[in-house]
Amino acid sequence: MVNSKSKKTEKAVKTEKSGKKDSKTSANEMSKVLSTIKNIEFIKKEYDLQEDNLTPISILHKMSETAEFYLKIIQQILQPEEFHSVYECNAFDDNDKQELFELYKKIIIIHRELLKTIIMSDDKTSVSVIQSADGEIRAVKPKMVEIVNKMQQSWKVDSQKDTHKSTQYFG
Repeated sequence: MVNSKSKKTEKAVKTEKSGKKDSKTSANEMSKVLSTIKNIEFIKKEYDLQEDNLTPISILHKMSETAEFYLKIIQQILQPEEFHSVYECNAFDDNDKQELFELYKKIIIIHRELLKTIIMSDDKTSVSVIQSADGEIRAVKPKMVEIVNKMQQSWKVDSQKDTHKSTQYFG
């Protein structure tokens, strides 16, 4: 019985030592993968990524969260369900909403590509998707600021004549 315990202990120590080597090796490999990402410092800042446990998958998840956030903003205008959204959507005319729908489609494609890459979990594919999705998300960002600004401005505009129309009860 003592022999089996000592053998188990020896085996656990060997596994632990090899695990440390494996984790160092995988950390080095991960560092090499991350170094292939252009503008990695900007990406870390832009998506609020922490240095510890930084992996391509964690970057993809944060980028996916950003895309979801943008989609939610646009959904509030295209399909308002809450009072503030119902009020704010009145600031957008049909042409604006058509443009928003085109932007929505663009972002949803980015989001689906991110999800697909997360599921596949391949480092080479992840790096190229991170690069392309980052460029597309950055290109969309100024338009998102415009949209939110317009939503905010809808509350500042004196709309006495439209107050009844925009705040009527739909129940």
